[in-house]
Amino acid sequence: MRAFEIHTFHDGKWKIDSVFDDRELALFEARRVDEGTRYSGVRVIEEVYDETSDLTTTRTIFRGGNADRQERARKAEAAQKAAAIVREGATGEPTRRRRPRKKEKTTNYLVPVLILAVLLFAGLSAVLGLQQLSQLQ
Repeated sequence: MRAFEIHTFHDGKWKIDSVFDDRELALFEARRVDEGTRYSGVRVIEEVYDETSDLTTTRTIFRGGNADRQERARKAEAAQKAAAIVREGATGEPTRRRRPRKKEKTTNYLVPVLILAVLLFAGLSAVLGLQQLSQLQ
């Protein structure tokens, strides 16, 4: 037994609009509904019921409008948010990239003072050394 359901997308939800036994009639009606502006999406679902195994299989045979794309985009966005929560350690705060701080110019007087002290020591040592050399002659 086969049945063809026309689902319409409105206000963020899929609803069964009508059910047909004939595939071509269901597709025709779905295309007619898709041309209108009342619904943002329409799809036809084929349901096959096997009485011997008591199993029902379904598959989408027609998609119209942009509702499926919106639904996939919403799911992708939800997956990205979930991944962000995992990265944040489940804090729930949105991830924000911070700009690197500009390095503040700090004045470090230690290096120039040490250089000056070494030069002073070297100069005094040179003067004392020359004075010692002049006294030896």
